[in-house]
Amino acid sequence: MRRRSSLLTKLRLKWRRFRLGKRFHHHYQCDPRFSIARSDNAHEVLWGGKKIATVGHIKSLKQHFNGSCFIIASGPSLNELDLAELQGFDTLSLNCAIKKFVASQSAPTHCVIVDRRIFENNWDCVEASIRSGANCFFSYVGLSRICERAPELLKQGNIYLVESLGRFFGQPRPDLDAFLQQYQYDPDLFMDETLATNGVIGFSVNAEKGFFSGKTVATWGVQIVNYLGYNKQFIAGMDLGGTGKSHFYGASTNKTPDFLADYEPYIKGCFEQTRRAADTGLFSIYNLSEHSTLPHEIIPKISYDEALTLAKEDRDLT
Repeated sequence: MRRRSSLLTKLRLKWRRFRLGKRFHHHYQCDPRFSIARSDNAHEVLWGGKKIATVGHIKSLKQHFNGSCFIIASGPSLNELDLAELQGFDTLSLNCAIKKFVASQSAPTHCVIVDRRIFENNWDCVEASIRSGANCFFSYVGLSRICERAPELLKQGNIYLVESLGRFFGQPRPDLDAFLQQYQYDPDLFMDETLATNGVIGFSVNAEKGFFSGKTVATWGVQIVNYLGYNKQFIAGMDLGGTGKSHFYGASTNKTPDFLADYEPYIKGCFEQTRRAADTGLFSIYNLSEHSTLPHEIIPKISYDEALTLAKEDRDLT
């Protein structure tokens, strides 16, 4: 009986994907009962056609913050840092970096989770992020998973929808030619014509147009932090496999992280565009991971102590 149910589920999914077609490929991971009704500063989350919650639009927080922000990724080097030293500074937790905050009995200012695997396999990270009281920036696939599992969490009042450029919910995905025609010369976007991809490699300063996905949550983080108004970004724990391990909370083996397959051209390309944006004077950005795969020439590497000194100086000036 269980095998029959599983087969029917797979057939329904295949039929749904056939009906959606390639232009709505970005909807494949959402439950068919899930939908969004948009308004200027908020979005109604619908389940089976009925409203179950309202989540914010990130534009309501545009340039709402200033000064320095520490972006906390989940690489193994995070084990070497004491988050207690960040008291008094704004922070942004990426995916399951929230575990580090929970362990140190602190809470981030913001959280970003856009990887569906976190919503499916690390539910404790999703719940801890929401319950921390931080501003939580989630993808629509993530909102769909929350609707399935614990829709009451959507009523906490601290959740915001973030979307990828050219892949908005309810809108067809443009092909590459149409994408380039619409966005190639947009002053809000930094792209490399030789690495032309459909909304993956680049840097966006405008959340209303969407962010480049970049194949890693860290690229979302740097775009969001800039949009929120911070003028200095310090990224901690962004090892990108430089230590041979995946996460600070994972096994102690030196197995090569699977996301390294996306380093060239996606992750590296996104941070090259991040550097281009920073070089215009929009913001300063530093990598605090000494052994990060991402080279110093793209994002300058400094120590944790140096970052704290710069952040304190920045705070004293405001």
